[in-house]
Amino acid sequence: MRPSRVFRLLFRIFISLLTLSVTMVSILGGLSAVLILSNTDNIQVDTDNAEFNLDINNSTLEIENINFSLPFKLNNTGYFDLENLEIGIQLFLNYSHIDGMMNDTRVVKILDKTQNFVDIPKGVIGNFVFFGENSSFLHENFPHPTTEINWLRGPPALEFYANFTVSLDYSIGMHSLSITILNLFVGDSSPF
Repeated sequence: MRPSRVFRLLFRIFISLLTLSVTMVSILGGLSAVLILSNTDNIQVDTDNAEFNLDINNSTLEIENINFSLPFKLNNTGYFDLENLEIGIQLFLNYSHIDGMMNDTRVVKILDKTQNFVDIPKGVIGNFVFFGENSSFLHENFPHPTTEINWLRGPPALEFYANFTVSLDYSIGMHSLSITILNLFVGDSSPF
């Protein structure tokens, strides 16, 4: 047998093995995603232990400090590690703005934060806390409570919406996943 034929045969065997291994990793990655996402207990947000703190100066009515913590857990019941876990939250305030004699509805972004978390090995439950510190909030976007907000609108006078983005790598980095939930209503506030 000529050397060129032997080389071609070895190359074909190598390519076939490489294709088979990549196919198996992809199949196991898809099956793992089904295992993780099919059980609602695998992804839990602990809203009972979430904390939200807001400190307002009584004389100027300006926000001096605002922060929150949101605990959650992920159970990796799949075949591979969850890597490069990243969660991003954008928080928006919808209010009726007073501008002279005319009122208009405005939506302002008050938080834009992304937090990276450690990898979750297969078969392990990861317990995490997402923090929104005072420095993460966009204080310049908050409307002044006495001169810019029409408190007679509604109720509610203020509405809060959020965009959530979860991204991660899976199957030894072969799959990257990013899920975004847009315009999710998260709460309101009314003086009445």
